[in-house]
Amino acid sequence: MSFRHLLLAVAVALGAAACSSAPAGEPPAPSPANGPRANVGALHLPLPAGATYTEHSPDGLLDGCIAEGTVACEARVLDLRKADPKAPINLPSTKRPFGWYTGTDLPTCITPASPPGKAAGATGSTLLDSGFAKIGPKTAEYGRWKVTCENSAQNNQVRSWWLPTSRILVVQYGSFPGWDAKMDTLLAGATFS
Repeated sequence: MSFRHLLLAVAVALGAAACSSAPAGEPPAPSPANGPRANVGALHLPLPAGATYTEHSPDGLLDGCIAEGTVACEARVLDLRKADPKAPINLPSTKRPFGWYTGTDLPTCITPASPPGKAAGATGSTLLDSGFAKIGPKTAEYGRWKVTCENSAQNNQVRSWWLPTSRILVVQYGSFPGWDAKMDTLLAGATFS
């Protein structure tokens, strides 16, 4: 490489670095390290730009929900150590039809078009895939279910990740390829304290 090409390469690199940094006096652009996060128990989950996490909502319907745009609850992240000890609970399991649902009543079909409180009741749940998947450095019990609903327009797939030692459950509602990839990236960036 000639000296002239080396100088050109250095100039291009410096120019690119100048374009990617924030102007003086402005905060840096959000990144996984400094952007919005969901902190649930020991889990620290970086959220996509524009997404929010609702730890507690006034009516309880959106507790633990990750929302983005007009979607009220794309996924739920719960610390089951904080569950009411007097309330009956089903621990997550791929060994039962509604294994992603911790309640003892009939689950609802939460989708982007039918948030908690407006969703029809589920009528069936069939396990499509199970095994193990990563949440940051930890390995979770993973499952994907096909869910049928009273309102067939709300039929969907649900994915879940369960960390039994940490007692953290992540449930993705209304699974579809674009959100699946985003959720996988989000979970890959998780850290624990």
